[in-house]
Amino acid sequence: MSPSRRRIPTFAEWLGLSDLERRNEAARWNTYGGEGSEIVAAATEDFRAKYGNIPGLRLVEFGVYHGGDWVIAVTHRFIFDRRLLPPVHLGIGVHTSVRHDLPPEFQDGKRRYDYVWAPPHYEQFVDRCDDEIRRQLGRPDMSRGEMLSALVGMPFEQFRELCRQSVREGRMAAFE
Repeated sequence: MSPSRRRIPTFAEWLGLSDLERRNEAARWNTYGGEGSEIVAAATEDFRAKYGNIPGLRLVEFGVYHGGDWVIAVTHRFIFDRRLLPPVHLGIGVHTSVRHDLPPEFQDGKRRYDYVWAPPHYEQFVDRCDDEIRRQLGRPDMSRGEMLSALVGMPFEQFRELCRQSVREGRMAAFE
């Protein structure tokens, strides 16, 4: 080990760290230089064992996301209950994305608002496809609110408020 290179914990040591300690350790890694890749690979395998059997989920792999953070990258179909996935697994962020074509409510040139994931787009989709959503998620008794929350991965009103905050901060175009 060269003097300039820090010691990265083993995966067993990583498991013994608190969430805060993991976050602090990972923030010091030179991800573009590969630091932490062994831990992320092991965390990805653990994620695959715990969540890989969810219908409609496909684990892509792990990688470095914009800005230099390691992530576990997964894809899923558009109609998917994102609440089934943790935002972080063993200290590594979980990055989800939709595979296949988006419904018309979200498509460029067809959607109502500039921001593809604007809350009204979800509401329009749920109002149009509620029976299909219930069928695909295997929940014939789902309410509109539950469907919206499932699609965004959190309580829908919380998602709407996060979007409103982004509008106030100038990070996205208005949708109301």
